[in-house]
Amino acid sequence: MKRRRIGTVFLAVIVWQGLCAQEKRFFFFRDLPYGSEAVYNPLTLLLNGGGDILQTYQSPNRFDELPWKLGATSVWRSLTSPFHYVNQYGWGRFLSQEVFPTSLNVEKAQWIPNLFLHTIGGGMEFRKVSEWYDYHGYPVPYILGAFTAMSYHYLNELIENGDGIHPNTDAIADLLIFDPLGIVLFSSDGISEFFAVTLSLNDWSNQPAVSFRPFSVRNVGQAFVVKYPVSESKRTNIFFHFGKFALLGLSLKTHTDESVSFGCGATTTGIYTVDERNGIPTKSTLIGAMAGIYYDRNNSLLASLTVTDTFIERFKLNVYPGVLFSSQFSPGIFLALEQGGTFGVGVSLPLLPIGVSAYQPR
Repeated sequence: MKRRRIGTVFLAVIVWQGLCAQEKRFFFFRDLPYGSEAVYNPLTLLLNGGGDILQTYQSPNRFDELPWKLGATSVWRSLTSPFHYVNQYGWGRFLSQEVFPTSLNVEKAQWIPNLFLHTIGGGMEFRKVSEWYDYHGYPVPYILGAFTAMSYHYLNELIENGDGIHPNTDAIADLLIFDPLGIVLFSSDGISEFFAVTLSLNDWSNQPAVSFRPFSVRNVGQAFVVKYPVSESKRTNIFFHFGKFALLGLSLKTHTDESVSFGCGATTTGIYTVDERNGIPTKSTLIGAMAGIYYDRNNSLLASLTVTDTFIERFKLNVYPGVLFSSQFSPGIFLALEQGGTFGVGVSLPLLPIGVSAYQPR
């Protein structure tokens, strides 16, 4: 019986991989030598997506201080007994806050990040990294893409839930509902084409880097962009930039393939526990102001400057490869200024999988 089940699963995987690879159509990945596309790879996706929560509050960035064991235990317990913990939490509460759009109250609208960051953003990342694997000749690229996408989601939940060992319904909703849903949806060429062509959805994440004194991760953060034309010439577009923040503004084409965009809105400045039921906490976010200006070519981000009302990374400048000069050796740079004089600076190269950084604490 066990062999039959394993064989069935294996056959289903092969059939799914075959359907995904019937016709090679790359909607999101583009092998561009400049901008955010030049630094995109599975490792930067893992760091930006997995470490995305580090933008939210002053969590340790040092590898030896991250809550690996506590977070892994909490998430594992949640995923292995989902029905038990949802019963304790309350099905009505779980479905109305985590799954269905029943409220816009920030304390009861956990479905918003679940939908936008996990289903839409996460689904796009699955498709894009699968296309990356396919372009570079890896076998079963969509299987590798699904594994990479779920890995960064799991890593993000691990860090987020490392404040103690407790079950968490947010991890259940994300990892068992919205993340797999995104993979299923963006396996479709039709859905991928709609988001890539009609909405210009793309990854505009940071340039992740490591510092060695202390050994830590810097400048991580996952971000997405949507542009929707409001004129027939498509030179003026509604601009929506989102991640742990949401900015709304305009994107104006300066040349055939270059645009300047600007937006303002809100960003997450902290996380707090709203309440707790049967040992299961409900968490929400503190909100602050944020604004940014962006320069891109062919929807590959070349440079960005953001200002946020938060105690970490009040000012952040990212200049991607291909801006300083046109060469495969053109470096990308970033500078982040924090409260109290703390700052981080780093450099990235398209030839390296991630960048290197220096960090000056207070």
